[in-house]
Amino acid sequence: MSGPLTSLVKKIDEQIDAATGKTPRLLGAYVLLDNNAPGLAHQLRGVAEKQKLKRVSLCIGAPPRDYAVSTEADVTVVIYTIGRRTAQTVTANFALCTGELDNEQMDAIVEALSRVLPK
Repeated sequence: MSGPLTSLVKKIDEQIDAATGKTPRLLGAYVLLDNNAPGLAHQLRGVAEKQKLKRVSLCIGAPPRDYAVSTEADVTVVIYTIGRRTAQTVTANFALCTGELDNEQMDAIVEALSRVLPK
């Protein structure tokens, strides 16, 4: 996990944590890494502990086929409406290649997430 991706995950965690309690649903997010490099699980546990993540889980595995994940991007951020998985609607999709995750992109992702979270 790069520095920019770790910063984005922390911002998402804080935003979701702030929205918790404003809805009867349990809110959360996850980061799914489709990579099983040696030591990755240990690295992710370290990031979660260091960043004190409350609402974002860091996972390893392939994304479900019906998730709108770009096969050509290095990072894909998908924002869904809150609800049961079968009733969710994709409201934003950010497919980013290496080096494209900058402050402007992070702000756009956080803004897209704020539109689906309860106020």
